[in-house]
Order: sequence, then C-alpha cells, then structure tokens
Amino acid sequence: MMTDKPRPEPPEPYLTFRQAATALNVPYFKIQRAAKLGLIPIYKLLNSRSYVKASEIKELMRSN
Repeated sequence: MMTDKPRPEPPEPYLTFRQAATALNVPYFKIQRAAKLGLIPIYKLLNSRSYVKASEIKELMRSN
C-alpha cells in the first residue's frame, strides 16, 4: 500500500556572487557590496569562496 506523501522540495542551490549576478541580471559589484554590508547572508562551504542564495537577494530587492 503506497501513501501519497508529498516529496520534499530540493534545497536551494548556493551560488557564487558571479553566478547570482548573472542569474538575477544585476551587476556583480552590487551582490558583493550587499554581502559586505551584511544585507544578505553569505555562506562559506568547505573552502574560502563565498556563496549566496538567490531567494535572499530577491527578497532584498523586493524590500527596497
């Protein structure tokens, strides 16, 4: 007997600043500046490269 459990949504991917800028069509330096000012959270995964989530940038863009 199978139950119809909803599948969990896959986690949102982490993007580099450049990937996020390209995906959201905003200048790279604006992503970099927002992260430096603490307006968007940054994530560091196993190395020193910084990552962001597109949804958090979109949220910031909607709030301004």
